[in-house]
Amino acid sequence: MNGFERRKERKKESIIRAALELFAQYGFKKVSVSDIAQKADVSPVTVYNHFISKEGLIKATLIFLGTEMLNKYREIIRSEGDFAEKLETIVFDKVGMASQFSGELRSMIIDETGEYQQYFNEVLANDIMLATLELFDEGKKQGYISRYISNEAIITYLEILRAGIASSRMLNAAKEAYPRLVTELNQLFLYGLVDTGDRPELKNKS
Repeated sequence: MNGFERRKERKKESIIRAALELFAQYGFKKVSVSDIAQKADVSPVTVYNHFISKEGLIKATLIFLGTEMLNKYREIIRSEGDFAEKLETIVFDKVGMASQFSGELRSMIIDETGEYQQYFNEVLANDIMLATLELFDEGKKQGYISRYISNEAIITYLEILRAGIASSRMLNAAKEAYPRLVTELNQLFLYGLVDTGDRPELKNKS
């Protein structure tokens, strides 16, 4: 990559980061290309030259966000520490992410026909599956997960949870309560239904 190409890529990333900050604060619909151009200290024409349209910029932003999240979770997985703490950090970080972007990110992620899902299925899905299995293999080694449970069963179980959350009419209708409900669902996923009294993190997350 020559100097011109490097400068071009840096400019694109600065626009994406500016867009990401504004989208997270105001949602995708309310932010205009002019707002993003001003934030990135470029002209609207420059934004269109790089991304063709606002929809193209949104797609690029979602791709950037997904890749950044995957890299972040890889670092967590491969760091020193306890499996349960790593799993909790990843799960509740995803909950916090879903509550941003005025709830619009959630609808984009669960839209099976959307461009984000197309990118997810073509580019990210395999890497996410490998990172997930890496984490759960560590859970087996640390004694949190039975070594008799196959990786196939783990992936199937997680896919059932994801599909159930995506298809839940009650959950999708509860826009204001969505972050709280997803937090509680993830508590159920992590700790089960029974509170034995020795899980202070349950109380701290409510």
